[in-house]
Amino acid sequence: MVNNMNDQQKNYFHLVKASGRAFGFLGLLLGVTGGVLTGVAVKGLIGEPVVSGGGAAAFYIAFGISSLLTLYVMFNYVTMSLRVDSGENGVFDVRLGMKSASVNIADITAVRVAEPKSRMTRVASQAKSGSRTKLQIWSVLGVGTGIELDIAKSDDGAPAMWFVSSNDPEALSEKLNSLITSPDDEPAETADIEPEA
Repeated sequence: MVNNMNDQQKNYFHLVKASGRAFGFLGLLLGVTGGVLTGVAVKGLIGEPVVSGGGAAAFYIAFGISSLLTLYVMFNYVTMSLRVDSGENGVFDVRLGMKSASVNIADITAVRVAEPKSRMTRVASQAKSGSRTKLQIWSVLGVGTGIELDIAKSDDGAPAMWFVSSNDPEALSEKLNSLITSPDDEPAETADIEPEA
């Protein structure tokens, strides 16, 4: 976990990393898959092939796809960067692998620390609630903690709720809440009252 606060611009950067168990599992899966492919290939070169003909083609294709899928997950779901730009036009930016999204701070109506849940549990809870609010989940493998954002207007103009994984949700929630200006916090306009004659 990496947090960095720029004192001059008061920006915030947070790198979310998958748990050690997730890294270990993916590494083990990739190692086993690569080892099997190498072993079978070497066995076929120096001795009697383990698989041959159409079976060999199917075997190599299946294990090759498995390796590619594991690499894809490792490159796209084990780290995520979060950036809060608190400049004049404040933006909250999320980058997860090849995907990215951003939302204007002015469009965020509420920020709260979310209850730790799995991705599937979170989606199922949203479906059961019958809410028409669009749910968007930005999650990292093995990280069940994070924050929830209520967004007044998303890219398609409809209200949305984001869940964003975070290893330090309290600090991220505090930073975003400090930038949200509620209408109730704005000074009330006072009407000029003319003195009675």
